[in-house]
Amino acid sequence: MRLRLWGAALVSACAVGLSTMTAGAAVAAPSSSEPIALYRDSTIIGAVPTFGAISGLDRTGNGTYVLISTDVGRQGPARTYNATIPFTSNLGFTGGGRVTGGGTVFAPYNLPILPGGAQFEGIRRLGDGYVVASGGANQFVRVTGPIGNHVRDLPLPSAYRVSGKSGLNGQRGFTGVAVSPGDRVSAITAGGLKQDARTSARLITWAGRGTSEYVYRTDGDKVAADVLAVNNTDYLVLERGNGRAARIYWTTTRGATPVTGKKELSGREKSMPKKRIFSTAPLTRLAAGNMSGLAWGNWLPATPSKGYRSRILYIVTNDMFAGPTRVHGLEVHLPTR
Repeated sequence: MRLRLWGAALVSACAVGLSTMTAGAAVAAPSSSEPIALYRDSTIIGAVPTFGAISGLDRTGNGTYVLISTDVGRQGPARTYNATIPFTSNLGFTGGGRVTGGGTVFAPYNLPILPGGAQFEGIRRLGDGYVVASGGANQFVRVTGPIGNHVRDLPLPSAYRVSGKSGLNGQRGFTGVAVSPGDRVSAITAGGLKQDARTSARLITWAGRGTSEYVYRTDGDKVAADVLAVNNTDYLVLERGNGRAARIYWTTTRGATPVTGKKELSGREKSMPKKRIFSTAPLTRLAAGNMSGLAWGNWLPATPSKGYRSRILYIVTNDMFAGPTRVHGLEVHLPTR
């Protein structure tokens, strides 16, 4: 069964959709003609002394995940974790997540990253290694080997190079990384570059010898927190803001104006169309936490007559060592016709 390329329809149909489940009480699912995300369940990942400040996670196998901490120096060196997250289609989470191992991320020449030398915001599996994104004061997108060894830093266009009035903008810099089919790496900024409008985030993709860029416009009260590939044109973007209210949007490069190599945006560019598929707003009893990262889970058993396939989507929270690391499970319906 081939999933419908829903991004093509999104170009001409961007009506706002809402989550249709409140914490603890399911309601009837809406039409299968558009993607939606339904809240299913939540759990926590068990405590390990240095475990916390988790900013990203990605699926590595059936029920197994890699996670990365934004903390470099406070509770330990630059580090990743391996964990199992038990989830079944009928019961939801069948227990808490369990840390099973860990690793590190090295600087160029495989030197240790000094305290404060990175602020990791995302991680994805790439081949037999990983790709990670760092924001804050030291921004980069780095390809690593399976043990965190440095392979290369991906080149950034001149518009991203930091100067007094232009370039990546601190906490509005890199905030998530995605890998789409063919190992195409993309990264998203939380908001605009210094020279761009605050809500004009950029999605940059490295493919072949060059890059492509598009504008992703965040909601006025939100910043982008992570990006997850659906296919080579469509993505999920997690947005968060004050009050820890969060939204997930389905977005696409189809129909958007390429801004590849553009030093400064005019504001007239056509941004990536987006449609909200999930919001924490109706989940009044959900202990949402500071939602920071997205990852796909397993596919659920198919029912062809429904017109969609269902896949679990995980959201991880960044507690900054002030509380438990939560994992929320959503059920995403992906139209097939």
